[in-house]
Amino acid sequence: LASPSSWSTSPNTHPSILSDKVLFANTNNNDDDDSKEEEASDKKDTTDEVKRIILDPYLPALDPTYSARGPIGENTFLISRLGPPTADELTNDQMLKIVRSETTDLEVNTLVWKCLGYRFDPEKESWSPDEVFPKWKERFPDPPDFIGMRRVYSQDVDGPSLRSNQALVRSIPSEYKQSLKPTLKPLGFNGFKLNQLTPNITRRAQCANWLIFYREQLFGYTLEELKERRRLKKEAEVAAEKKREEEGEEEGNVFKSPVKEVF
Repeated sequence: LASPSSWSTSPNTHPSILSDKVLFANTNNNDDDDSKEEEASDKKDTTDEVKRIILDPYLPALDPTYSARGPIGENTFLISRLGPPTADELTNDQMLKIVRSETTDLEVNTLVWKCLGYRFDPEKESWSPDEVFPKWKERFPDPPDFIGMRRVYSQDVDGPSLRSNQALVRSIPSEYKQSLKPTLKPLGFNGFKLNQLTPNITRRAQCANWLIFYREQLFGYTLEELKERRRLKKEAEVAAEKKREEEGEEEGNVFKSPVKEVF
């Protein structure tokens, strides 16, 4: 395994970060059909030109101490293992860096861990679940890898990462599940095409979407306050449904995806 001293986060040497020249490279070197497609979409944002890149396995992430010792916060992404999440760590600029792969996988994981309530003990070099949302803590007493930092996508290796990412997505209410693009569009992000998506890019986008939901609905509130807000919301929904029934209105066959809240 690579030693900690070799865990550089330089964009030029660290495979967790793709420079603009790679991730947002112009695809004029592709075949003629691709070139014609590009000419038809010259006015689209550069996020529409993302190449589909399957990253090579990342050996340092195989080290069990990587989540505690791997380098973070050495480039432009604001992140620290210590303490709870801060407003500066949750800005739209930060979210944009996540979806544009201008952060390492470990940095993305670390921010999500902090938002879920995991706290880092620098003396023990370990993560504690003491402040984790109760429902999430029951299932994940240790901070899971939401991205798949090892970049090995066999079922036995990647299965836990996939399931933890899916659990995170299920905790997002339906009204926030599509908040990524409208939130980041003012910064030039127009989303991804289906054929551009890879496991790494998809999971980064899902983590960023959850972080936006967390920032807007959970950040800064105590668990008791969140439970009271949920109670009031349910009461309002019941009252609205009762009013519709009294007025003879039908809600319609609108599918509402199930939500498994982290708290």
